[in-house]
Amino acid sequence: MPSLRFRSIGVRTLPVEITFIRHAQTTGNAGGRWQGHSNSALTELGEDQAARLGVRLGHIDFDLVVSSDLDRTMATAAVLGQPVEPDPRWREPFFGSWEDLTTGEIMAQDPELVAALFRGEDVAAPGGGERMSAVVERSKQALDDLVSRIGQGRVAVVSHGMALLLLMASILETKRPSPLRLLGNSSTATITFDGDDFSVEAYNDDTHLGHTALPHFGSSPEDTEMLLIRHGKTVANSEGRWQGHTDGVLNAEGRRQAELLSKSVPPLDVLYSSSLSRAAQTAAVIAESQSLQVHVDPRLKEIGFGAWEGMSPQQIALTFPDEYQMFRSGTDLPRGGDGETFAGVRQRMEDAIGSIVASNPGRTVGVVSHGGATRAYVTDVLGMPYEHRRRLSGLGNTCYARLAFTSRGPTVVSWNLGPHLT
Repeated sequence: MPSLRFRSIGVRTLPVEITFIRHAQTTGNAGGRWQGHSNSALTELGEDQAARLGVRLGHIDFDLVVSSDLDRTMATAAVLGQPVEPDPRWREPFFGSWEDLTTGEIMAQDPELVAALFRGEDVAAPGGGERMSAVVERSKQALDDLVSRIGQGRVAVVSHGMALLLLMASILETKRPSPLRLLGNSSTATITFDGDDFSVEAYNDDTHLGHTALPHFGSSPEDTEMLLIRHGKTVANSEGRWQGHTDGVLNAEGRRQAELLSKSVPPLDVLYSSSLSRAAQTAAVIAESQSLQVHVDPRLKEIGFGAWEGMSPQQIALTFPDEYQMFRSGTDLPRGGDGETFAGVRQRMEDAIGSIVASNPGRTVGVVSHGGATRAYVTDVLGMPYEHRRRLSGLGNTCYARLAFTSRGPTVVSWNLGPHLT
């Protein structure tokens, strides 16, 4: 698929926030059928999912609600309680003669074409199906038009699993096939646009469905599942200072966040932590609630900022203007002169998590780490270019990502979930 760029849009003082929503479960989803442009009704479970979504988002006064014009998206959008504007550009890909068939039926009919699609090749289904690049093109045009039209504010867009996966992968410029999991039914993803670029703030957030224990999110029971967790808030976080390898404990808010997290985090089989106190302290609260031992691994610590540690970005810009300008312009230099590069942190996080996964096949693993280190690792999993790393937001304090480690490699299931904080 060719690399597609968003057109430039004028600078704003406030961002646009867009909440993408995949429609609730349909009879086609329940039967494992590729729906494409065909219609099918919501199931009883889908109606419950939509109702829970309405409770979660219904209080938000969106400036605009847009939906694919297909029945399943329009029915899901209705729970927001606001006027809905249909736009066919937000439809699922048209799958031609594959529509209403199961994956098994499609593979029996066109095995080579299906294999090419699953490899991330830009192919189209027989019978006039759409190429995936065409779906991305129309979705991006629809997104550009929304951002230009709204200026600033909040928008909800109700669309489909494959259409949203293709759009998110394009924004993040992931490798192909994208190691992002398809959004679940009624799940949400949030992006912002600040006048310069897009940022994915959260992905595949299904916390309104009320899971006290997450369903298995690997492809098979042998897969290792991981919750990658950021530590609770510290004084430096509150003051906007970069901590790096400098040690420090949680503040009162951070301790409260850790306690809330410990009551909502799914059951874990094993728990690991960075050696820095703010992470170890967060992990200890989780460990106590689940009667676990904390395994400390110093490779999970934050990126080292060298001479920049303890300073705010504004202070760094004043004290180290040339180096900071190089850093902001996209040069992956050692932070603070004697600190680490982003690539270096990616490598040590990859080494740490690789060894953790190898030691825990088929288990659910918790890993407590840091904002910069977790983003470095996950952007590496996604294959994102360094210069676009900020298109993936950092994890919030005590928020987490879900990852599945399968025979095909790691998959990002969801990003930046914090149900205990809402």
